[in-house]
Amino acid sequence: MKPQRPLIIHYKKSQLIWAITILILLIGAAGTAGYFFGDKSSKGSQKYIYELEDAVDELSQSQAAKQSAMTALQLTAQIDADALEQTRLQLVDMQGQIYRREQELKLYREMLQDNTQSTGLTVTDIHIEAVGERLFQYDWVAQQKTHEAKTLRVNASIWVVGVQQGETKILPLNEIDADIDDFPIQLKLKYFSINRGLIRLPEGFSPELVRVTLRYPWIEKPQFDKKFVWQVEE
Repeated sequence: MKPQRPLIIHYKKSQLIWAITILILLIGAAGTAGYFFGDKSSKGSQKYIYELEDAVDELSQSQAAKQSAMTALQLTAQIDADALEQTRLQLVDMQGQIYRREQELKLYREMLQDNTQSTGLTVTDIHIEAVGERLFQYDWVAQQKTHEAKTLRVNASIWVVGVQQGETKILPLNEIDADIDDFPIQLKLKYFSINRGLIRLPEGFSPELVRVTLRYPWIEKPQFDKKFVWQVEE
C-alpha cells in the first residue's frame, strides 16, 4: 500500500484575488439582501403599528363623540320630560280655571234671569268624572240667594252612599278625598262657591247616591239637604 500524499493545490496570485473578491461580493450581497428585506419587514411592521394607532385614535374619538351625544340626549330627554310634566300641570290648572269661569258665567246668567223671590242655600250642579281606577274627579256648586249681597260662612257636608259586601255604607267626603281635612267643609260665599276635588272609592264599594247638606253655622238644621244620583259623565 502506497503512503498517501497531501493534496497540494497551487493557486496563482490572480486567482486568489478573484476568489477573495467574489467572496467579499457574496458577503456584501448577502448583507445587502438581509438589510433590504429586514428593513422592508421593519417598515411594514411600523406601518401596521401606525395604522393600528390611527384606528384606535379614531375609535376613541368616535366613542367620545357618541358618549357626548348620548349625554346630551339624556339631558334633553330629562328637560323634555320636566317640560312635559310642567305643561301637563299647567293644562290641568287651565282646565280648572276654564271650568270655573264657565260655571261662574252660567250662574251669573241664571241669577240675572231668576225672577223668583225665594232665598236660601242650594246646590245647583254636581259633576263626576272617572279619571282612574276607583278615582273620580268631582265638581259641585253651592249657591246662596239673599236679599243682602254679603259674604257669609256656610258649612257643607257631603257623603257618598253605596253598597259594599251587600250592606249599605256611607262614606263622608273627608275619608275619600285626601285634600279634605275638616268636616263639615267650611265655605265662604257671596253668591256661589265652585268646589272641585278627587275622591278614591274603596275596593268593592258601589256608589249609588251623593248626599249634600248646607247650613249656616248659627243654625243647627240644614237649610239644604238633598240626595243626587251617582252619575259618572262620559
